[in-house]
Amino acid sequence: MKKINPQLTQDFLIDIKNQESKILDIDGIQIQTCKNVFPPQSKFSHSSIELHHVFGDLKNKKVLDIGTGTGIHAIRAAKMGAQKVVAVDINKDAVKCAQDNAQRNGVGEIVEVIESDVFENVPKDKFDLIIANLPITDFPIEGIIESSLYDPEYQIHKRFLEEAKSYVSPEGNIAITHINFKGEDDFSDFEMMIGRYGYRVLSFEEIDAIGYKWRYYKVGV
Repeated sequence: MKKINPQLTQDFLIDIKNQESKILDIDGIQIQTCKNVFPPQSKFSHSSIELHHVFGDLKNKKVLDIGTGTGIHAIRAAKMGAQKVVAVDINKDAVKCAQDNAQRNGVGEIVEVIESDVFENVPKDKFDLIIANLPITDFPIEGIIESSLYDPEYQIHKRFLEEAKSYVSPEGNIAITHINFKGEDDFSDFEMMIGRYGYRVLSFEEIDAIGYKWRYYKVGV
C-alpha cells in the first residue's frame, strides 16, 4: 500500500515533540498547547478549526470525543450546549492537557477526560455525537505520539468504525475528517470504507489547505 508524505509528517512530529507551551485563542476558546500533544493550530490542524461546522445542534446532547488531544473539540461541544462530554486519548500527556484546558475554559464539570485506546475505557453509553479525531495518513507507528498522525493500513479507522456502532445513539452522528493525500480517488475510497461498516455520509464540507483537499464529514448509522 502506498505510504504518504513520510517526510512531511515526520517534520510535523518533530514540531509536536519540541513545541513550547503557550496559550492560543481559538474562536474565543483558550487552549494551552502541551509538549507531545497534537496542537490546535498548525498546518495539519484544520480539523481543529473547521470540524465543528458539522456538529449540528448539541444542546442537552451527550458527546464522545475520540482522540481529544488538547481538548479543543470537547470544550467546543460543551460550549455549544452539550449536557455531557466524554473525551478520551491514548496519550497520557494529552489527557492531562485536555483536563487542564477544560478547567481553564470553565467546562470541567461537563467534560470528563479519560485515558483510552479508542473505545477501550469508554463507559458504556449511547452518544448523540461521536467526534473522531483519527490519524490522517497510512504510515507505520513507532510510538504513542506517532499514533496521533499515523494509521498503518487504516486499522485504527476500521476499529473505530466497527466499535462505534455500540456507542452512537440510533439518531446520532459521527463527525470525522479525511484528506486526499492519495489523490482524486481518496475520498471515494474513504466513503466506501464508511459504507462497508454500515454507515452513510449525510453531508460534508470541503476546503483546500497545504496543497490538499480536506473534508469534514457528518456520518449517520
